[in-house]
Amino acid sequence: MSDAKFHEFQGYQIPVDLMLLTGGGPDTFDTISRAHIANLERHVGLSPSHRVLEIGCGIGRDAIPLTRILSAERGGGYVGIDVIKRSIDWCKASIEPRNPHFCFLHMDIRDKLHNPSGVVDATSARLEVADQSVDRIILQSVFTHMLRPEFEHYLREFRRVMKPDGLIYATVFIYDDAILASARKTNLTPYDLRFEHEAGPGCVINNLDYPTGAVAYTREVIDSMVARAGLRHAKEPLKGAWSGFHPVADDGQDVLILKRAA
Repeated sequence: MSDAKFHEFQGYQIPVDLMLLTGGGPDTFDTISRAHIANLERHVGLSPSHRVLEIGCGIGRDAIPLTRILSAERGGGYVGIDVIKRSIDWCKASIEPRNPHFCFLHMDIRDKLHNPSGVVDATSARLEVADQSVDRIILQSVFTHMLRPEFEHYLREFRRVMKPDGLIYATVFIYDDAILASARKTNLTPYDLRFEHEAGPGCVINNLDYPTGAVAYTREVIDSMVARAGLRHAKEPLKGAWSGFHPVADDGQDVLILKRAA
């Protein structure tokens, strides 16, 4: 890997130290970004007129390519939210001036890994987004770091802000005994995802010292949380490659595609 302090990406010079906070550096940033956008277009669709909300936007890995898709003239726009203030400050200074229909917001939520001094509890955080104003909600590797109270809170907030025909694309870790056995045998990720510690019924964590470092749920628990929030699956969850269990995978992690319940 280069020792460069910046990485050029679609006309932006992105600080590598901030890029590394997203879980990937310059060697994977472009590839992951392309895969994210391709999966969004394939599985939930992206229109120039869409209003998009991204939770955990980081340094703009998805936001930057979305500037080429979402059109201010067509009524499209984007709100990106993250707990890492330095990343949001960079996005506001670098992306917003070129794209006035894009907005980045810092939420000072306590997070042991990324924002330990935060003053807001995740279970009481309210998204600064109007009711029924969002067409697509994106979460890449966000629910994979949430325990059940936070997970359910955000699902309820998403139902509040999404339009009646809106869709959510959210990556998760879904497990059962066979999936865990495969993950422990293949160990395909750099994070040693073994999920050996129970954190409640149908919920396992990877590291006792950092409980939200990686969190997985059974399908039954996910279905329960989704229903309690007034949502439902728009299609069957996409299969993730992380465990090595599925012969054909749709994404690196499993994916929930959700909509409002009838």
